Amino acid sequence: MKKALLLVIGIVAVCFLIANADYLASFLATLKTGALVPLVVSVVLMLARHLVQAASYDAAFEAVGHKTGFWHNVVLIFSLVFINTFCLFSGATGVAFIIDDAHRRGADAGQSTSGAILSQIGYFAAVLVISIIGFLTMLLSGSMNALFLVGGLLLAGTLLILSSLFVVGYRRPRILFRVFLGAEALLNRLLGLVKKHLSPGWGRKTAGSFISSATILARNPQGTLVTVSYASFSAVLNMACLVAIGYAFGCTDVAALVAAFAVAAISVILSPTPQGVGVVEAAIAAILTAQGTSLATATAIALVYRGIMFWMPFCIGAVLLSQSGFFADKRNPTEEQRAKDIGWISGTILLVIGLVNVGLALVPATFEPFTVLTSWIDMGGLLLGPTLVVGGVFMVVLAVGLILRLRTAWALVMTLLVLVAGAEFLFVNTVQVAVALVLLALFLFWKRDAFDRPLVPREDRARLVQEARENAERFRAWRASRTSARASRAATSEWPAGGQAAPDDGQEGASADVPKPAAVRERLAAGGHAAAEAVRSLRERPSASDEVRRKTGWERQAVNGAEIEHHAREEGILSIVEFPSKEDEPS
Repeated sequence: MKKALLLVIGIVAVCFLIANADYLASFLATLKTGALVPLVVSVVLMLARHLVQAASYDAAFEAVGHKTGFWHNVVLIFSLVFINTFCLFSGATGVAFIIDDAHRRGADAGQSTSGAILSQIGYFAAVLVISIIGFLTMLLSGSMNALFLVGGLLLAGTLLILSSLFVVGYRRPRILFRVFLGAEALLNRLLGLVKKHLSPGWGRKTAGSFISSATILARNPQGTLVTVSYASFSAVLNMACLVAIGYAFGCTDVAALVAAFAVAAISVILSPTPQGVGVVEAAIAAILTAQGTSLATATAIALVYRGIMFWMPFCIGAVLLSQSGFFADKRNPTEEQRAKDIGWISGTILLVIGLVNVGLALVPATFEPFTVLTSWIDMGGLLLGPTLVVGGVFMVVLAVGLILRLRTAWALVMTLLVLVAGAEFLFVNTVQVAVALVLLALFLFWKRDAFDRPLVPREDRARLVQEARENAERFRAWRASRTSARASRAATSEWPAGGQAAPDDGQEGASADVPKPAAVRERLAAGGHAAAEAVRSLRERPSASDEVRRKTGWERQAVNGAEIEHHAREEGILSIVEFPSKEDEPS
C-alpha cells in the first residue's frame, strides 16, 4: 500500500508542478533580472539553513537518548517539505512523520514523541525570536500588522503548551499520566468510528516514556540548549536568505526585510494553504510596500524568495522521498507482501486511469491544465459522453479487484486493455494511449502470478452452496403455502353469498355450480396438509446456517399461517365458518 501511496504522491506532485507552471516560469524569468552574487548567496543560505535544521533534529533526539544520524535527518527535512505540501495540517503531519520515522528506527513511543516535540519547540522558539524582532521593527516604524500580532500570540501559546509537557512530566508525572490516559480514551473513541483502536496500554506506556525523556532533559539541559540554538540559527539563516534576495533586487532596507520575514514566518503557520503557498508571497509584498519599496520590487523579492526557499527544497524532497524510509517495509518483504504491493500498484494505476476518464467526461475544464498528463490515458476519442463515464466506473471497479488480487479481475482487465488499445490504434489513431495501455497490460502479464485469488474462496464454496440450497428450499415451501392459501380462498368464494346455507349432499334442485361441502373440505384439507408437510419437512431438515441465520419476516408469517390453518382444520373450525367472497376481501 505504501508503494501505491508513493505512486499517487508522485502523480500528484507532477500535477502540482504543471498547475503551477506559470508561477515557475515567472520565477525563472524574474530570477534572471536580479544580481547574480546575492542570488547565489541566497541559494547557499537556503541549503545551509536545511543542514542546520537537520542538525537540530539530530540534537533533539540525542537529548532524549536516541541517535538518528545527520544525513538521515537531511533526507527527512527535505522530505517533510515535499510531504507537507499536500496536507491540510502540515505542521501536525510533519510531527507525525517525524514520530513514525523515529519509531521505525528503534525509538520507543516516548522517545519518538519527545524528540519530535523538542525539535518543534526549537523551531517555534526560533520563529518566536524572529517574530519579536519583527514586532519591534514594525512597532518602531508605526506599521503594526494585526494578523501578525495575533499569529505571534498563538505561536507563543503553542510554545508554552509544548514546553509545559516536559515541565509537568518532570514535576507532576501523575498529572501527565492522567492527560495521556484521557487522550487514549478520546482517541480510541474517535478511532472506533473506523473500527480501529490504539494498542493496549498506549497512554500509560507513552506517558511513562515521556516522563523518562523529560527526566533525561532535566538532567541534560545542554541537549535542550543545543537543540534550540541550532533551530534559532536555522531561522536566522532563513531570514538572511530573504535579506540577500532583497539586496539582489536593490532593496537595502534590512529592517523592512526582517519585518517581512517575521510576517512570512507567522503566515506559514496560520495559512490555510499548504506551506503558505500564495499567502506568504502576498504578506512579504504587502510589508515591503508599506515600508516604501516599490510594488514591482516587492513582488520580485517575494516571488524569488518563495522560489528559492520552497520550490527548490520541494523538488529536492521529491527526489529524496524514496530514501526517507517512510515507504519502506519495517521487515524484509515476503512473497505475499510483494504480491500485495503489485496488486496495490497496478490497481492504483488503473484507478487513476478510470477516475481521470470520468473527470474528463464530467468536468473537462478542470483537466485542461494537465493535458500533458491526461493525453496518455484519455479515451475520449474512442468513448463519448455516458459511455466514457460507464467505462471509467468499470475501470474503478476492476481496480478494486486488482487491489484484492482477484484472478477474474486480472483476466477482465487484460481483455479490456487489449481491446481498448487495439481500438485506439486502429480507429482513433491515438498511439500514445495505445502504448500506455499496452505497457500496463505487459506489466500485468509479467506479474500475473500475484493475482491468484479466486472470486469465491475455496473454504467458503461449500458453505455458500449449502446456504443457496437452503434458501431455495425455503422459497419453495413459502410458494407452496401461498399456493394452498390461494386455493383455499378460491374454494371458499364458491359458497353462496348473503349468508345462505349450503345445500346438503342429497338435496334435489341444487344448482350444479355450487360445490358439495364435503368436496370443499376435502380440497381444503389436501392443500393444508400439503403446506404443513412442506413446512414440517423444512423445519425438521438440519441446516448448517440455522445457528447464524434467522428466518425473514415473510418466512415466519408463511410458517405461522400454515400451522394455524392446519390446526383449525383438525379442530373442525374451517368446516363451519363463513368465508368471504373475493368481492368482499379488503383491497
